[in-house]
Amino acid sequence: MTATTTSTAPAPHLREDLLTPRFYTTEIAKAARTNLDLQRPVFEAMLAEMEADYNREHFDRKAPLDRLRALAPDQKTAYESYLVRSCVSEFSGFLLFKELSRQLQKASRPELSRLFNLMARDEARHAGFLNRALVAEGIEIDLPSLSGKRPITWFPLNWVLYSVYLSEKIGYWRYILIDRHLKAHPENAFAPLFDFFEPWCQDENRHGDIFNMLIRCWPGLNRGLRGLLLSRFFLWSVFLTHSLTVCERGDFYRLLGMDPDRFDEEVMRQTNRTAARAFPVVFVLDGSRYFQLRDQLVDTYRQLKASAGQPLRQLGLRARFGWLLLQQFLQPMQPCTEVCA
Repeated sequence: MTATTTSTAPAPHLREDLLTPRFYTTEIAKAARTNLDLQRPVFEAMLAEMEADYNREHFDRKAPLDRLRALAPDQKTAYESYLVRSCVSEFSGFLLFKELSRQLQKASRPELSRLFNLMARDEARHAGFLNRALVAEGIEIDLPSLSGKRPITWFPLNWVLYSVYLSEKIGYWRYILIDRHLKAHPENAFAPLFDFFEPWCQDENRHGDIFNMLIRCWPGLNRGLRGLLLSRFFLWSVFLTHSLTVCERGDFYRLLGMDPDRFDEEVMRQTNRTAARAFPVVFVLDGSRYFQLRDQLVDTYRQLKASAGQPLRQLGLRARFGWLLLQQFLQPMQPCTEVCA
C-alpha cells in the first residue's frame, strides 16, 4: 500500500523534534555585500568547476532504485526513516540555495547568484534520487507542500556560513565512509541508491569548499575571539546533532553492517581534521573526555525518550543532559596550525 502524504498528513517517519530537518533563511541583504575580490581567484575556479558539473553523467535518472532484497519490518522502517530525513534535509538545502540565488540576482550580484543556483541544482538532484528511492518503497512525499507547512527558521549570515560549511563537510565524510564500507562489504549493499554515494559526497565536498571561501570573504568571521567562539559552538553543535541522529538511526547503520558508535566517532574525527583548514581552532577529540561525554549524552538522550510521561524523572534527566552538554562544550581545543589537516 502506498503511504502517500497529503496536504494534511505529516511525512512518514518524520517526527517533530529537535533533530527533524528544518527549513532556513538568512540575511539576504548582508549576503549581497559579500566582497568576492578578497577571494576572486578561488571564486572563479569554484564557479568554473560547478559549471562543468563533473557529476552530470554519474547521476543516471533512469537507474532503478528498488531494493535488491527483502527486509524485516524493523529493518524496512530503519531504511525508510533514513531516506525520509535525508530527502527532507537535501530539499531544505535546495530551498535555501535557490532563495539565495533568486534574491542575489535581484540585488545585482549575478556571479554569486549563479554559484548558489548551481549548488541548488546539486541539492535538487540529491533530493530527487532520495525521493525516487522512497517511491520504490511505496512512499510519496509532497516536498513543496511539506516546506509550505513547516516554519522557516531565520539565522544570521555568519551562522549559516559556519553551519552549512560543517553540514556539507560532515555530509561528505558520512557518504564517503558508507561508500568505502559497502565497497569492502558488497553483501551489505542492499539498495542501488548506495552506488551514487561516491559522486554524491564529491558534491558535498565542493559545497563545503565554496562555503569556506565565503567565510574567508568576511575576514572577521574566522579571526580573534569571534572566530574562536564560532568555531567552538558550531563544531560542538554539529557534532552533537550528528551523534544523536546516529543514535536514532542506529538500526540503519547496523543494517549496513556498521557499528554506529565507531562510525559516529570516525565521521567526527575526519570532519574535525577537515575543519582545521577553515577554522582557527578545532576540538581535541582523542586524549580528552569528548567521546566519553558523547556516550553519556547519548545514553541520557535514550533515557529521556524512554521516560515520556514521567515528569519528575524527566526533570532529573534534563538537568543531567544540560550538565553533560556544558562539559562537552568546554572540552579543550587546539590551534589549527598544530593540526595535521
